[in-house]
Amino acid sequence: MDIYEREYVAAVINYFWGPDITTPQTVTSSAAEIAYKALDQANVCSSSMDIVPRPMGFPGSTYAIKELAKIGKRIISGNTLIYNVCKASVSANYKTDILMALRGI
Repeated sequence: MDIYEREYVAAVINYFWGPDITTPQTVTSSAAEIAYKALDQANVCSSSMDIVPRPMGFPGSTYAIKELAKIGKRIISGNTLIYNVCKASVSANYKTDILMALRGI
């Protein structure tokens, strides 16, 4: 990995597991692989969340159509933001793995 790739990988790791957990100098290939798996899982989770309607009470057909239209608009526009619930879940699931990888274990 070159220094720029290490910097970007460190940014992803720090995004999921807290600021200053790593620096570009301490990023290992195994840490990069774990960060990639975590990011992939977060994207899958977020894509699933995009298709879940947000009902308020008992939605009528008009409300359901409007919600589905909003969801479709986000999908078409390429909105790939990661939901906080997805980030938290992935962070918890991979925390031990990433810490061990950063320590070379």
